[in-house]
Amino acid sequence: MTSGYIPASGEPGPDDILDALKEALRRDPSLKDRPHEEVSRELAKNGHLPEEPSPTLVAEMLGALEREG
Repeated sequence: MTSGYIPASGEPGPDDILDALKEALRRDPSLKDRPHEEVSRELAKNGHLPEEPSPTLVAEMLGALEREG
């Protein structure tokens, strides 16, 4: 993690977000091209996470997925 953002208690952390993004992107690959705030809302709205994660962490985890290939 490069932003230094620390999730609040109960907020989804990096590993949770990464797992949710992998699942969500399998269903809707266009998520990677949307604004991070929208992706955060979609993850919660579609039941991938219990609450909306930080858009900052979503951006970092999307970047990590892109680097993985």
